[in-house]
Amino acid sequence: MDNQLKDFFFDEQDRGQLVFENDPEYNDLMEQSLSLFPDKNLPKAIFHLLETSNCISFAHGLRLGLRLKEWAQKAPLERSCQPQAD
Repeated sequence: MDNQLKDFFFDEQDRGQLVFENDPEYNDLMEQSLSLFPDKNLPKAIFHLLETSNCISFAHGLRLGLRLKEWAQKAPLERSCQPQAD
């Protein structure tokens, strides 16, 4: 994944803007997952998979948001350039 997006993802977490633990569904699913392991710790491979999927989802959401912003800014211009019906 693009390192800049990854840095932005971790920065959002560090600043408290992206807190998965604030979501009750996330907490329920994490509790279920942890219950599968006797020591209540995720194995490194599973933790890495979870962290990677979170980064990918974040990057996708960010890119989608940027495309939507770009589309919204273009839309009024495109509508104003269309011929007016008399």
